Amino acid sequence: MNNLIHAKSEFLHRHLYKHLVLLGIFNCFFIGLYLIDEDTFFSVFKVVLFSLSLYLMINAFYTRYITQNAFLSYLSIFYGALNLLLSLRFVILKLFDITINRYDVSMGANHLVHISFGVFLIILTTTYVKKPERLEFISCILMGCFALIVIFLFPVLSTKTYVAFVTGHTLHALLFNLCSNLFFPIAMIFTFYKLYSIRYKIPDTHKIIMIMFAVCCVTYESIHLIYFGPLTVPSIISYFFRLSSLYLLIIGQIDCCILRPFGELYLKNEASEKMIEDTYKELYHYSTYAARLESNLKAKTNQYERILSIFPEPFLLCVDNKILDTNQAALDLFHSSTKHSLCGCILFDYLKLDAQTLSAYNGLLEHPNELLKGEAKLTTLDHEVYDVEYLFTTTYLHESINIVCILRNITEKKQKLAAEKALEEQNLKMNYFSNLSHDIKMPINIIYSALQMQEHATTLPECLHYTGMMQSNSLKLLKLINNILDLTKLDNNMLQFSSQIFNVVDAVETLCEASYYYMKEKNISYTFDTDLDERLIHTDPSAFERIIFNLLSNAIKYTAPGGQLYITVSDLGESIQIDILDTGIGIPADKLDHIFDRFITSYQGTSSKEHSCGIGLSIVRDLVHIMGGTITCYSKLNEGSCFSIVLPTPPIEDVIIDQPYQSTYTSHNIKIEFCDI
Repeated sequence: MNNLIHAKSEFLHRHLYKHLVLLGIFNCFFIGLYLIDEDTFFSVFKVVLFSLSLYLMINAFYTRYITQNAFLSYLSIFYGALNLLLSLRFVILKLFDITINRYDVSMGANHLVHISFGVFLIILTTTYVKKPERLEFISCILMGCFALIVIFLFPVLSTKTYVAFVTGHTLHALLFNLCSNLFFPIAMIFTFYKLYSIRYKIPDTHKIIMIMFAVCCVTYESIHLIYFGPLTVPSIISYFFRLSSLYLLIIGQIDCCILRPFGELYLKNEASEKMIEDTYKELYHYSTYAARLESNLKAKTNQYERILSIFPEPFLLCVDNKILDTNQAALDLFHSSTKHSLCGCILFDYLKLDAQTLSAYNGLLEHPNELLKGEAKLTTLDHEVYDVEYLFTTTYLHESINIVCILRNITEKKQKLAAEKALEEQNLKMNYFSNLSHDIKMPINIIYSALQMQEHATTLPECLHYTGMMQSNSLKLLKLINNILDLTKLDNNMLQFSSQIFNVVDAVETLCEASYYYMKEKNISYTFDTDLDERLIHTDPSAFERIIFNLLSNAIKYTAPGGQLYITVSDLGESIQIDILDTGIGIPADKLDHIFDRFITSYQGTSSKEHSCGIGLSIVRDLVHIMGGTITCYSKLNEGSCFSIVLPTPPIEDVIIDQPYQSTYTSHNIKIEFCDI
C-alpha cells in the first residue's frame, strides 16, 4: 500500500510540474503582448479571465460530488464566481445603467471581491474543519448571499459618491482601503491556520497548489494595494498573478476530480489485474492438485470397492438413515440383484429397531468412537424375515461422518439354539416327570410295604414304627401334590390372594420359632437379627409363610448337623429386605443363574444325599413377584447360600397392631413343609 501511495504522488507531482512550466510560458506570452499593445493586452486579459473563471466555476460545480477534496471544489466555485464578476463588471454596469469610468468600476469591484471572498473563505474553512458534512448546505447559502450582494451592493459600490469617499484623502478612506485590501490576506492566513489541524487528510499535491494559490493571491493583493491605478507596470504584474491563481485552482480541480480518482482507478485496476493473474496461477496450481487428488480418490475408491466386494459379512454405508453403498453380501442378504434397487432406501424400513436403540443410533454422530451392537429382525425386499446381529459405527468418508452397518444373519443359529433349548426343556420335563413319578411311587410303595409289614407285626412298637413310616411318606406325597397344584394355579393365574396387614418383622420371627423344632433335630442353631421393631406390609400371609417356610426348609435340609442359620430383616426405606443365610453345602456357580427355573434341581451335581424335584424355588419366585418384590441368591460351594428377598412396604397409616403375629399354618401344614428333612 505504501508503494501504491508513493507511485501515485510521484505521478501527480510530475503532472503538476508540467503545468507550472506551461503557466510560465503563458505569462511570458502576456508580457510580450503588453509590450506590443496595451489595449490588445487588456482585451485579451478580460477574455482569458472570463474563460478561466467560467470554466473553473462550472467544472467545480458539476464535479463537487465526485471530488476528493470538497473544500478545494467549493473554494473554486466561489473564486471563479468572483473573478467572473470582475471580468463582467462593465456588462453588469450596462445592465444597471451605471455610467462611471473604468478606474472607479475596478475600485468598487475589487472592494466587493476582497471582502466577499474573505468572508466566504473563513466560513468555508470553519465548516470544513468542524462539520464537513454540512459543507454543501453552507455553500448553497453562501451562493445565495453572493447573488444578493451582486444585485444590491455592486451598483452602490460603483456610484460616484462611494468612489469619492474611497479616493478621498481622509483618515476614514485610508483605513477603509487598508482594511479592504488586507482582509483577504488575513482570511488566507486564518484558512491555513485552520487547515493545519487536518493537514494529514489533504493530499500533498493539493497542499502545494493551495500554497501557490495563496502566494499568488497575496502577491497580487499586495501589488494592487500599493500600485492601484491605471495600467501601470506593477499593476499589470498583479494581473498575471490573478490569472495564475485561477489556473492553479483549475489544475487542483482537474487533479481532485479527474486525475486522482481515475489514477486510483487505474492503479486499482492494475492491482486487480495482478490479483487476477495471481488468482489464475493459484487456480491452475489448485486444479493440478485437485486432479492429483481426484486420481488418488479414484484409486482409493477402487480399493475400497474391492475390499467391500471380498468382505464376507453384509456391509452397509449409511447417510441420514439412507443406504449409500453396499457390498455383494448385503445384496444377497436383502435378496437384491443390483445396488440400484437397495441404495437410497431407508435402512430402518427393513431393519426393525426399538425406540431406545434408534435414539442411541442417532447419537453415534456426536460420539464417533462408540459402537452399537445388538439383535433385530430384518425384512428383505421380497418380505422374508431374518434374525440378524447388527454393529453400527462411524467412519469419515466423502468429507463427512457416515454410519457403517455390519450385519450377520443368525437365523439358522437362533433356530439351532431354539431347537437345542426346546430339546433341553423336553429333557428337563422328561427328567421332571421321571423324578415326579419316582417321588409319587416311592412314598406309595413305602406305605404299601409298611401296611404289609404291619399285618405281620406282633408287638405294639413294630406297629407304631410302620405307622410312622406311612405317616411320613403320606406327608411327602401330600407336599408334592400341593406343589403340583400350586404350580398349575400359578400357570393359569388361578391362585387366590387374600391380602391382610401384618407386622412383617414379627411374622418372620414367629416363623423362625415355628421352625426351631426341625433345626434342633439336626443340631442347627439360628440367629435372628433386625434393626426394626415393626414394619407393616399388606399382602397374603399364607403366601408369605409359604415363601419363608420353603427357604427355611431348604436351609435346614442342605445344612449339615451342627451348622448355623442367620435370618436378618433390614430397613430399605419404602421396602424391606429379608436375608436367610445358611452354612450348608452351597450351590455350584454354573447353577446360580437357573436356580429359580422350573424342573431344575437346585443342588443337582452336589454331594448331597437329599432329593428335590425342582418345583419349590420356582413357586417361591412367582409368589415374590406377585407381591411386587424380588428374590436373589448368593452362594459359594461348600460354604453356604444366602437367599435375599426385597418386598415393598409403602406407608400404611391409621393401623395399629397390638397382638403378636399368629401363623396361618397349622402344625399339620408345618409338618408337610418340613416332611422331607
